[in-house]
Amino acid sequence: MPKATFFNLNEAKRARLMRAAQHEFSRAPLPEVSVSAIVADAQIPRGSFYQYFEDKEDLYFYYLGTLVNNMEQHLLSLIKETKGDLFVSMTHFFDYAVEEVVEGPNADIFKNDVATNFQHAQNSNRFGKDRANYPFFKAMRDTEDEISRSVDRTSLKVTSDADLKALQRLIFMVLVHTIGHYFHSQKTNSPESLEDIKAEFSMTLNWIANGALKSKKELG
Repeated sequence: MPKATFFNLNEAKRARLMRAAQHEFSRAPLPEVSVSAIVADAQIPRGSFYQYFEDKEDLYFYYLGTLVNNMEQHLLSLIKETKGDLFVSMTHFFDYAVEEVVEGPNADIFKNDVATNFQHAQNSNRFGKDRANYPFFKAMRDTEDEISRSVDRTSLKVTSDADLKALQRLIFMVLVHTIGHYFHSQKTNSPESLEDIKAEFSMTLNWIANGALKSKKELG
């Protein structure tokens, strides 16, 4: 995780380093990212970089963590605005998230296959026993807990915190898959539009909320 020396930097220098990180992470997938390019852009000595971060993966996950946390905070605001309605909030959140991921200032970072980058860095030894305390994962877990506390459960078939978090994760899996499907379609002869995937997500979310069957059916 970032070292104390990074957090001791003045705000202007931290911002300059983060802008340099954004430029480089937008340019290439994580395995191809150049620390040399980052330090040159940030105008710091290469040795200083390693006083702030363990390596490029460390910086990547710190930067990505700030993006994810900002998006989750937006979702939390939506849940509070809708008085805890998880499904209405997620409908509005998807519209915001997909436009942020596809057209926002960090769009190229998401296009550089965040899922692959995540898997690449997740295999790092640094995520061993200290995984739970790594800022990227801790921020996600803390926000997930706050979202769970803010959801109105009275209309949901959940009986425990674990049930609610499982439902939240299912919805997020659908969200990530839908956006991933959009990026994949852009490489084909039949690219989907943002309106296409918004409709796809809305349909799937409706199935989760109301079921895909016209009448109840015993499974198994």
